Amino acid sequence: MSRYSPQQPYSSQLNVNTLDDGIYRPVPQRSPLTKQVNQLAYEIPKNKYAQNPWNYAPEFLKVMGDVRTHVGGKAVFDCVLLGSPRPKVCWLFNDDKMTFPDVEIVDNCDICRLVIPYVQPYHFGQFTVLCENEVGRAVASAELLPL
Repeated sequence: MSRYSPQQPYSSQLNVNTLDDGIYRPVPQRSPLTKQVNQLAYEIPKNKYAQNPWNYAPEFLKVMGDVRTHVGGKAVFDCVLLGSPRPKVCWLFNDDKMTFPDVEIVDNCDICRLVIPYVQPYHFGQFTVLCENEVGRAVASAELLPL
């Protein structure tokens, strides 16, 4: 035997099938991060925010409390919020998205504030602030009550 001819049959580390016709066909491999969908393998994406140690779910340093005022008075709901990446803030009134045209919403730095400059009877109810980012969510509620 010559030194260039292998003594054992050549075994490939590639995941392919070789048939007698000389055509190489890939052998399907499944890892725990893929799943078979209509003959195509899709990788399940990892949550890049949850794995970053600098990112964290929203949390309140100060939560808002109930406010009592009379019709025509001023009402302020404010809270201090932390979270990374910066959470998106949504205000709800009685568990529905708020649509009042006469309400001011301030959302800058770490302060979330809702100001009603002149309270009307239709403003009385429960106000909820919903803060959410890719890592988690935080919710706080308070009521506007008549005097």
